[in-house]
Amino acid sequence: MPLLRWLEKLHLLNIKFLLPLPLILITFGFGGESLTNLLLKLSYHTKDKLHANTNTLRIQLVLNVLISEIKTEVFQAKNFTNVKIKTTNSTLKKLEFEVPVTELDSVKVEIAQELGLSPKFKLPSNITTQIKPKIKVLGILAEIQKKKGITRVEIRTANSILKSLEFEFSITELSQVKATINKELGITREDARMFVSYRIKK
Repeated sequence: MPLLRWLEKLHLLNIKFLLPLPLILITFGFGGESLTNLLLKLSYHTKDKLHANTNTLRIQLVLNVLISEIKTEVFQAKNFTNVKIKTTNSTLKKLEFEVPVTELDSVKVEIAQELGLSPKFKLPSNITTQIKPKIKVLGILAEIQKKKGITRVEIRTANSILKSLEFEFSITELSQVKATINKELGITREDARMFVSYRIKK
């Protein structure tokens, strides 16, 4: 009888919807763990992107360039020199370095070695020079500029002093851009898929 009265009170309070609650909690308690384990075992397509963010791609470039301009900015307090180099007669247009010295002769020696040149090489040079930088690629951004008819490709590196390189190609068709990057940088399609991002600017 007390149970019947209690049920009548529940009915009067219009809270019948609470009756299935214990059954739901019991079901979730037994089935929740299995469901969680199943979800944790699933593989996700973000694996490759995470791999690209935590690793580097090693490449070596061989380029003939004419160094046309060198800008240096010395940070005495932080004991490093920022160097920006512009080139002509090549698809490679810019290089940026952060050299952990402030004495300019030492800076030039460090940069020459990073570019695969003799430490005695004089920077800047007014002749076409073959450079052979070894690069640890962190990421590559290809910005397709439709209006200008060019694609700028920036490579960010994990090198000790060479921080970035910028290429410029006179193409804007995405398939051609992809093929050119693979050819010029000597990378595979799989490498490109993991390390290259594209941005289209109209």
